[in-house]
Amino acid sequence: MEAVRRHAVRPLNGGRILVRIIVGLLLVFALASAIAIFFDQENQMQRIRQKEGSLADELNEVNADLAELRELQNLADSDAYIERIARDQLGMVRPNELVFEN
Repeated sequence: MEAVRRHAVRPLNGGRILVRIIVGLLLVFALASAIAIFFDQENQMQRIRQKEGSLADELNEVNADLAELRELQNLADSDAYIERIARDQLGMVRPNELVFEN
């Protein structure tokens, strides 16, 4: 009966070694995957930071254009600007005003 017990014990040790190898390989694979994901996320964060910088620059340009347009709108709403456009582009004059042409 001892011989039967020895044969029964050996497959368990061999099976335990196989299980340990499989668990070890799974741990190595999980660690490699985690490292790959980490570096991929770092690359994505770098691209996001670059995009954020370019968008901030673009926003500053748009704000400058907006300020210029608001200034132009305020100028266009003034009586002096409307009068200048009426005189220069439409050839209009005020009543009782003398016009000299070259």
